[in-house]
Amino acid sequence: MSDTIWERYGGYGFVAKAVDDFYARVLLSRDLAPYFVNINMEKLVEHQIETIGAVMGGPYDLDIEVLRRSHARLKIKLAHFREIAAILSLTLEDNGLTEADRDALRAVVASTRDAIVDPAELAP
Repeated sequence: MSDTIWERYGGYGFVAKAVDDFYARVLLSRDLAPYFVNINMEKLVEHQIETIGAVMGGPYDLDIEVLRRSHARLKIKLAHFREIAAILSLTLEDNGLTEADRDALRAVVASTRDAIVDPAELAP
């Protein structure tokens, strides 16, 4: 048995396919699509492959400060973060991840909330 989620599902090829599927779904969302106007999607997809790859135990590092800086100007709403997380979870399920592996990835995604969501959305 492989040691990491990355290895169990085939590494880069699997993650690249899942990320493409994920963004196809995200861009269909009326609420989420505006965040991606004028975004270099090729560069974003590659970055997301590395981010998801890091979370799955692949050969990348998850840098929370990079996430914070890259999302700060977007003023992401909490509801939109939750929608993205739900789309990611469904995408991973549809691409064959077990529930246990999805749970592990969801926990990491949840841990990034404060770095991605607009701080004004999180204020009491």
